[in-house]
Amino acid sequence: MTRLKNAMSIFASQIFDFSKMKNSTQSIFLIFFTLLFFANGQLYAQTEKHGKEKGAVDSAEVKKDRTFWRQVKENVKLGGWIDAQYQFAQSEDRKSSVFMIRRARLDLKGSLSRWVDFRLQADFAPSPRLIDAFVKVNICEYVNLQVGQFKIPFSLENILSPLDLELTENAQVISALSGYKDVSGVSSYSNGREIGLMLLGTLASATVHGEKIPILKYGVGVFGGNGINVKVDNMAKDVSARLEFCPFVNHLTVSVSGYWGKYDMLYDNVSTHNDGVRIRYAAGAQYADEHWMVRSEYLWGKTDFESFDEDQDVFIPYGMKSQGCYFTIGYWFMMGWGKNSDVQQKIRPLLRVDYYERDIDAHDPSMVYAAGVEWWPERHLRFQLAYSLRQQNFSNQFEHQLTTMLTVRF
Repeated sequence: MTRLKNAMSIFASQIFDFSKMKNSTQSIFLIFFTLLFFANGQLYAQTEKHGKEKGAVDSAEVKKDRTFWRQVKENVKLGGWIDAQYQFAQSEDRKSSVFMIRRARLDLKGSLSRWVDFRLQADFAPSPRLIDAFVKVNICEYVNLQVGQFKIPFSLENILSPLDLELTENAQVISALSGYKDVSGVSSYSNGREIGLMLLGTLASATVHGEKIPILKYGVGVFGGNGINVKVDNMAKDVSARLEFCPFVNHLTVSVSGYWGKYDMLYDNVSTHNDGVRIRYAAGAQYADEHWMVRSEYLWGKTDFESFDEDQDVFIPYGMKSQGCYFTIGYWFMMGWGKNSDVQQKIRPLLRVDYYERDIDAHDPSMVYAAGVEWWPERHLRFQLAYSLRQQNFSNQFEHQLTTMLTVRF
């Protein structure tokens, strides 16, 4: 135990002495391994205490049964995945053909005790960055506290992991109003995440066909509003809240959510040092069972911008309203590799209709019609193929896009 504490102390001193870190990749790896050491130390201490309380006399046997790797395997999970993508796009005025590593993630999560869970997730493509870093305190079924960097409680599609997202891209309105490629220009490429704290829990449950299911869940949080890995000193904080209702129909979820906050407005991608308002609302429903998946949402948002009046040499504020909706449907076909094989594969054809207006007053909507297929030959490997047709302002100008993506999960 003394050796373990010494090792933990050395790692802790390294992780908090940022001057010794040569690059962000080294920092992220130090964080991962430090958490592994701390998690093991906590679990080892709990095991030792449990053994004493039970009157264990053979400490050697306890150590044999509760080895380091067994502790890690049972309570801490280290995984991740790699997305390799090819995309071809063609419109009247351009063509593009791109290979890329879309994602390369390491994901460390687990429980330090029955009261405390944690998650640490990093993405190394195209450059190292921290994605998730939070601690969750499990108080009771009704109230739990989550602190750190994580997905905001907003919309149904935003909270999905890329491993659960049916097609290769989010719907347009999700990208524009949920912090992926935010229409404001702030929080772009934050993957729907922010830094802050959140209360979440289940307010009501019921037993349906012998299975206990949540009827009413909630999440409400206070966030910095500047995206991931950003430290900004300001007094204005953003608030996001989501309420999920699961009526007495298995696999059906109805959701309403909102986001209210301020941000430092931009003009030509340069800060004007004036606060603008960001307001977002979302309402939708999803049905998902072993085979069917149907999801639809409507999102509305108001975003403040500034234009520059050269005659008066001043910035003039104005508000832009955006809206959009989508409808996605898919069906899983389950198959085994052989007659007596326990290796299962599944394949799902998908369709989506996607409508988005960046500026309602400009009357310039964008429609995207997408069709694709998602195939899991086995649980570590996924192949996706998607074709989309984009139509701007219901004109005859179309953009064709074909995307394939191979995912390896470990």
